[in-house]
Amino acid sequence: MIENMTLRVPSLAEAVAAYHALGYKDARESVAATTALSDPKLKGLPHHSIMMSEDPYQTLTMVEWEGEVPAPFAAPGWSAMEVLVKDLDMLVEQLPAAFTVLNPPAALSFSDQIRAMQVAGSAGELIYFTEVSGEVPGFALPTPTRQVNQCFVMINAVTDIQQSIAFYAELLQCDAPSPMPARVSILSRSNGLDEEHRHDIAPIALGPGQLFELDQWVLRPQDSGSALLCGWHSLSLRRECPPPSGMGEMRPSVTPDLHCFDIETPDGERIEWLCPAGLA
Repeated sequence: MIENMTLRVPSLAEAVAAYHALGYKDARESVAATTALSDPKLKGLPHHSIMMSEDPYQTLTMVEWEGEVPAPFAAPGWSAMEVLVKDLDMLVEQLPAAFTVLNPPAALSFSDQIRAMQVAGSAGELIYFTEVSGEVPGFALPTPTRQVNQCFVMINAVTDIQQSIAFYAELLQCDAPSPMPARVSILSRSNGLDEEHRHDIAPIALGPGQLFELDQWVLRPQDSGSALLCGWHSLSLRRECPPPSGMGEMRPSVTPDLHCFDIETPDGERIEWLCPAGLA
């Protein structure tokens, strides 16, 4: 399950205030957050965690960072989080000023039971605020316990969707889905394509009510500079077993009872894999 997302932000105070305005409360620094913050590039930087969900337990950790704010889907890797909401229309009316609406609420191209609104936060983080109004065949989606709730999908832009499907199916020991065409308007708009253009996407099951969504990235020129931008830093997963052999490098024990593996992914998206010690 998704236990923590780590986000590099240009102003920690402003980012924390924005998520407080959505109704989130502060969280203690969890083992997952501490593990993410042990990255030498983040050590010693101001940071703050908020509680996305108590059950399943999930936090968002923000770290103050001096890099530039990226455009949506500017590079492959973690690209957006999809957040469950009870009443999307109410959220539109009450959306804090720190968030910019990129796409107003609309039904997804593959289901009328799901409506989403895309917004950008102060770090350029793309958020899909999503309301589920009924059952969606093939998906076991969660029910929100408050107006703005957990991240139940992390969206990953990938350079080769077939390669990434095979990788994540092996990593998570799940069935490999077939790509399906879907409208991803922000990805299309960012690349000068018609917003009705269909991109290949594929859902990968993480556990009850949580998914990865792989979106085929559109190749575009990238800045060759080495400066690390603001935006998504890493994702912490809590699992009951180690990753398959050869798919991750184990760090020194996080705690006597917990191990962490750094997962080597196709497009460099960072994953901290947390599991009980003694199973590797």
